Amino acid sequence: MTTAPQPKVSFIIPVLHLKRPLNKARFFMPRYTLPDVLRDLHDNVSLPHEVIVVCNGQDQELVEFVATHPHIDKYCLNSVNVGVARSWNMGADMAEGDILCYLNDDVQVGKDAIEPLCALFDDAQVGEVGPAGSYWENLQHNSYAEGEQPVESDVVSGFCFLVRSATFRRLGGFDVEYSPAGYEEIDFSFRIRQAGLKCVVHPGVNIKHFHHHGVSAQKVDIAYLHKTIDTVALHEKNTAYFRKKWSNGFLSVKSRAPQ
Repeated sequence: MTTAPQPKVSFIIPVLHLKRPLNKARFFMPRYTLPDVLRDLHDNVSLPHEVIVVCNGQDQELVEFVATHPHIDKYCLNSVNVGVARSWNMGADMAEGDILCYLNDDVQVGKDAIEPLCALFDDAQVGEVGPAGSYWENLQHNSYAEGEQPVESDVVSGFCFLVRSATFRRLGGFDVEYSPAGYEEIDFSFRIRQAGLKCVVHPGVNIKHFHHHGVSAQKVDIAYLHKTIDTVALHEKNTAYFRKKWSNGFLSVKSRAPQ
């Protein structure tokens, strides 16, 4: 009896800062940074894997860290911040894994947390998985997926999500119109479901997002592609684009469920 080979996972991590700037309104909350994430992946993931970092920051300390760290297998050094969607697409272009795992640089990955997420792809109808997700109604967030067991959702949260490499390529990657950031992961989950596949989240796995010092948690200006936009204007821009794109959307998982 032969054992099926384990899938190779390509971890794709965009990074703008070696250590995220402190959110003064949340100064008391811990910060998780790229060195912590790299340690977690090295120590806690048993599956064959590679680590790909897409560097959008230009400070010398960050560039030297990315170029010399022993646990980074591949990297891209961009001369400007190209935004999240383009970074994710670049990472996929360099990836050789069967499964792509998109990971923020402020996410704690516990022991044996990735393996049960990958196992969900044993179901051919599952197109995207992650540790957290949500339900949407009328193109608006309605509620979060909860519990300890895997459950179908409308959207898989963007701080950590996995997709088969073949599925990603079939869908054509992420929509860069959402640049520099926001809604690209929601849009991708909608496209997964539009393709007839399921989004599944497993809240019981040991993965934690230290989001308090991220860009979305505060009002700041974001420089990208020789332009600048503040987070409030960015949210309004991407919300409008998302609503226009999906104005003829489809029912959420909860709405489709038998009563």
